[in-house]
Amino acid sequence: MIATHEPGFDERLIAGVDVGGTKASVVVTDARDRVLYERVAATDPAALVDQIAKLVDDARRELGREIVAVGVAIPGNVDPADGSVSMAVNLGITHLLLGPLLEAELGVPTFVEHDARAAAVWLSERPTNGSSGRRPTSVAFLAIGTGISAGVVVDGAVLRGDNSFAGEVGHVVADPDGALCACGLRGCLETIAAGPAIGRQADEAVAAGRSTVLSSSSSAADVFRAGSAGDAVAIEITDRVADHLARAIRSLALTLGVQRVVIGGGVAAAGPALLEPIRTRIARERAASPLVEAALGDATVELLSPTEAPGARGAAAIARSRIGLPEGEGVGGR
Repeated sequence: MIATHEPGFDERLIAGVDVGGTKASVVVTDARDRVLYERVAATDPAALVDQIAKLVDDARRELGREIVAVGVAIPGNVDPADGSVSMAVNLGITHLLLGPLLEAELGVPTFVEHDARAAAVWLSERPTNGSSGRRPTSVAFLAIGTGISAGVVVDGAVLRGDNSFAGEVGHVVADPDGALCACGLRGCLETIAAGPAIGRQADEAVAAGRSTVLSSSSSAADVFRAGSAGDAVAIEITDRVADHLARAIRSLALTLGVQRVVIGGGVAAAGPALLEPIRTRIARERAASPLVEAALGDATVELLSPTEAPGARGAAAIARSRIGLPEGEGVGGR
């Protein structure tokens, strides 16, 4: 029985914060994962703890209600046990005890998880698009934004690996002679298919004097729009991006056995201009290889709606579970 001074389970509010390379978003949900509040701000890596605390405090003030736990989703090497983040190269973080620092600021339990893994946990609780309720036990969330990473749930369990780097597909080298990556290697997948990399390729084409509608400050969205309109340079860039992302998805299916891949992040806002070329290439590989066809089976590749906030929703779901809300009202203990 709940004590009279405590709110009912449905009244207990949880905040989920997703920290990306360019923006930070916060959602506040109730115990049944209903979103009551949502805000987005530009990420401030130099004052990250203060920024996250302010996002949560602003939500408290605007809702006029207390928040009982906070979950934070962030890229890098995350240790959920101590709430630390390290090697978050796109945020300039070498090592940060994010969870304890936020807990001291906010005065409530705070839990930290890798952003793509948090999203994968949330997605694993939701049915496949158009599946009439089918929920595979394995799912990969491929986050494509400032960087690229994959969060993976295999047979219902979050995949971390002994080194906690499982899913860092953005730093698999795709072109050994390619551009220098923030991680120190050359030609990582991030240097080809992440948002800034797509814009950089447009900049290089413009600087080389190639005929294109693109400008020297084109974003990934600009490139995809121009490609859809028939611009030859933009099509060349988006075809290269689709080639490499299709290979990454095939690798996830072959090495991890996932039957559901969901693409999200800022670049996913390109919509069908991103998804359809990837699906075309995967279909071509299936037709060429009986092994790939057998491995993929009825696998689905989906695009997450830009209106969703999977990292923040996943962080909130994990916090709900960690403070012990009843089974079935959040993500089960993982």
